[in-house]
This record gives sequence, structure tokens and C-alpha cells, in this order.
Amino acid sequence: MQKLNANRWIALGTLSAMTLGAAPMLTTPAQAGPSGWKKATIGAGAVTAYGLIKGKGKVATVGGVATAGSYLMYRKSKKKEAQRQAWYQRRYGRNWRSHYNAGS
Repeated sequence: MQKLNANRWIALGTLSAMTLGAAPMLTTPAQAGPSGWKKATIGAGAVTAYGLIKGKGKVATVGGVATAGSYLMYRKSKKKEAQRQAWYQRRYGRNWRSHYNAGS
């Protein structure tokens, strides 16, 4: 019985390492902007709420981790966009909006 439990823990650890390593590639586009990360955060928050309401601890935990990660990426992306926008404002002055493209 002990060997069976040890094998299950090893399998669970391997599966979670592979899942967490591949999750960013599977869930988000290559160049996700702030709006994409915001939507991912809201979706992960909904999964967390579902897990909490239904009493499913594993679902709530995975949702909580995904929510936190997505929110951190959202903040990082938002900060990067603000820095890019500030560069355009310094570079082009009052006419910066005609040169700035938030999508690229």
C-alpha cells in the first residue's frame, strides 16, 4: 500500500510540473496584451469561485493560482504598455496618438 501511495505522489508531482510548465503556452496567445490577461484573470477567478462554492478544494486551488498568475501578468503588461505610450509621447510630442499603435 505504501508503494502505491508513493507512486501516486510521484505521478501527481510530474503531472503538475508538466502542466504548470506548459500552461502559459496553452492558455494565452503569444503576444497577449493587457485586455487578454484581464480576461484570463476574470476566467480564472470564475473557476476559483466555482471551486469555493461547490466545495471542490483542488479546483479552487488551481483557480486561485491561475488567477494570481494572470493578474501578475496583467499588471506587467499594463506597465509595459504605459512605458511604451510614454516613449511615444516623448518622441512625437503632441502628435503622438497618430503614431502610437497599442496593438503592436
